[in-house]
Amino acid sequence: MDGVELLHEAPVVREFGIALDAPVSQVLDRCAAEGIGAGYPLGRDYPEYDNGLLVAITERRSKQDIDRLADVLGTRSPIWRRQGRGGVAS
Repeated sequence: MDGVELLHEAPVVREFGIALDAPVSQVLDRCAAEGIGAGYPLGRDYPEYDNGLLVAITERRSKQDIDRLADVLGTRSPIWRRQGRGGVAS
């Protein structure tokens, strides 16, 4: 997905880190505006991952919830197009 990549290639069970092409705080704000709690900003505890976001997917999340998060983070989302780019907001 444009603007989003995995931080690590190791297999995961419920949590994984992603690197974003936009400031994490802006991404979290945009996701919150859509009613989505997207994750935890890794830069708070790990300065080397300033553009990192920890995402947790638990049994409480449906496939629809996960697809919606992917859509909001991805290039198809109208929230990023409102920012004037096809990808992640600047």
